[in-house]
This record gives sequence, C-alpha cells and structure tokens, in this order.
Amino acid sequence: MNEYLTRQIWKMRKNIVTRPGTPVVSLNEVKKKVYQLLFTSCGCDNACTFCNYGFDYNLTLEMVKPVLIKINLEDYDIDVLQLESNGSFLSEREIPYDLFIEALKFVSHRNIPEIEIETHYRTITEKKLQDIRKILGDDQEIYFELGFESAAEDVRAIYNKDIDINEFLKTVKLCKKYNIGILVNLLLGCPFLTREEQIQDVLDSLDFIFQNMPEETMCVLFPINIKENTMLKHWQDIGVYDQISSWEFVELLHRIPEKYLDKLTIAWFGTRENTFTKGISQFPKTCSKCRDRLIDFYVDFYSNPDPKYRKEITEKIWNTRCDCDKNFRMNAKAGG
Repeated sequence: MNEYLTRQIWKMRKNIVTRPGTPVVSLNEVKKKVYQLLFTSCGCDNACTFCNYGFDYNLTLEMVKPVLIKINLEDYDIDVLQLESNGSFLSEREIPYDLFIEALKFVSHRNIPEIEIETHYRTITEKKLQDIRKILGDDQEIYFELGFESAAEDVRAIYNKDIDINEFLKTVKLCKKYNIGILVNLLLGCPFLTREEQIQDVLDSLDFIFQNMPEETMCVLFPINIKENTMLKHWQDIGVYDQISSWEFVELLHRIPEKYLDKLTIAWFGTRENTFTKGISQFPKTCSKCRDRLIDFYVDFYSNPDPKYRKEITEKIWNTRCDCDKNFRMNAKAGG
C-alpha cells in the first residue's frame, strides 16, 4: 500500500463517529431474502481509496453474545446470509477467534441455503477453513466474497489495494479444497482513467479471473459509489474525479461476452438507499427521465442469470439509451 495514501485515508476514517445506539451486531435486510449479519468491529486495517469503513467497537465474545442470542433467525425467510464486519470477517483483529467460532455456531443448522463471508484473502487460513466446515457442515453452501477490484497492478495501486496475485490464486485454490466458492469483486470507475479505459480494465479482469481461477468462481461487478471520508470524495472535491454515469455500467454489461453473463452478478447500482444509508454519498449518475428504467433493468438483470436473456435485455436498453449519457460524456472529467 502507498504510505502517503494510507496515512491520509486513516485520518479521514477517524472522522467517522459511531452513532449513539449502534448495535454491536445487527441483522439487516439487503434485498428480498438476502440478509446481512453485521458485526460493527474496530474497522479494516487496510486503506482502500474508495472505502470508508469506520472504527466502531473492539468486539469481544462477552460484549456480542448477549445481543446475538436475541436475534431469532427463524423469524426471517433467508435464502442468503452474509457474515460481515467493518472490513474482514476472518480478521482476528476485528473478530476475535472465540467470537468467530460463536458466530459460526449461531448460524449453523438453520437451514439457510447459502452463507457468504466477506473477508480479505490474507485472513483465510487452512485452520479457519477446517473450523468453518466442521461447524457449518460439509453440505452447507458457502462463499467467500473477496475484494480484488482489478487484475491490473497499476489500477490496484490507484485503489491502494495490496494484493499479491500469486498468493491470491493460492488462497482461491485452498478454498476449493474445502468446497468453498469464491465471489470476486471488481470495480468500474477507476480514477484517472478514461471511460473506455475503465470499461476495458473490467473486461480484462474478467478474462483473467475466468481463465485463472476455478470454473465455479463468480464475479460481483460494482460501479463505484463515492462515499464521504474517502480519498475518492477528496479527489472529487478538488476537481480531479467525478462519479461515473450509470450508462457506463450498462455499456460494460453490453460489452461482456455472453459466455460470462451467467458467471457474474451486480451490486450497488442504486437500490440500497433504505438499508445502507450510512456513508453513501453518490450512486452512479442518471437523469430523472431514465433512472427508474435503469433500476428496473438492473433488478431484471440481477434476478435472471440466464446468459441469453441477459444479453437480450442489455442490448435492448443500450440501443435505447438516454440522451443524458451524451451529456455525461461531454462534461466528464478524467476518470469520471
């Protein structure tokens, strides 16, 4: 990681104040039948330019367990349960090991079809994989969601994302040994790149992932959201970056080969205002005329993984795109 960027980002994150009454653990609905069990931890020890994970509680088992046992998972219709912290769920700095074990026991044998765990690849060890399988069982469908952002080292440098590609691939291979799937996050909208370069970076990254990782690997595509107390927001404030157009995200989806379209999903395209208001500043740009149409398209794309169907609806909306996209292109700053 870049030392200067890291220092500045940590200073920004210290401006994020824990809201009074913030629970140490909470169950939040992300979307229909998808829930997040969030542990409000002391914050990530990485420093990505797009992220504003705050510094909340120094969690302990004694602090969390009385709150955790009050959450009755049986009261909810859950297809996917996400285990998350303010950074990496497998980080022992954020989630002490005894709390990690207790959390696994809490969600085990609940007949939840799929459990996703968001974490940094460096927090994954064989011991943790063994404990996960021992507690959750061999038949539980499990995925790790891992930040990757880009296959290009120079792009990851702009994100201040510290990844050793070879070690990342080794970790993915280790997860496969324990039949744990991988969701690889990719970002669209890297600062200081043109729109064409941003799109091509994601297309190249998809090629890299599907050519070098297990066949079952899935990708999650994120259009960048500019959040308060981030380096992206600072770059926007000084006029060297701006939020991308939502039509750029559509263009990316339009250009993805059909053979990949059932191997990916999309997130953070503008439908989380009600649940995830903390720190969200700007979703991808739209105008009032096309916003609802775009959101309907994204929900439709997200809900139906059939590649032919996705190709069909993407071509249709791209070929009837709004005139506002031309204005966004004309007024865009570098990287915006």
